Amino acid sequence: MTNTRREKDRVLSVNDLAQMCRVSNETIRRWIRKHGLKAYNTTGGLAIKILESDLRRFSEELNVFVDWDYLNE
Repeated sequence: MTNTRREKDRVLSVNDLAQMCRVSNETIRRWIRKHGLKAYNTTGGLAIKILESDLRRFSEELNVFVDWDYLNE
């Protein structure tokens, strides 16, 4: 990944992903715990964040539906 790509990588919340994938917040947390979706804890572990590039990789590997238009709204 180039520096330019990293600068443009969006940081998404569990709620953002749930809406984009049309699943519950708990499903996103399960994907993190059991299916290898890479995530980061912030604010002392109170907020979970996911990079757009990690979601793209995960969705391609596991063939998960993602409404990418959500990011443009």
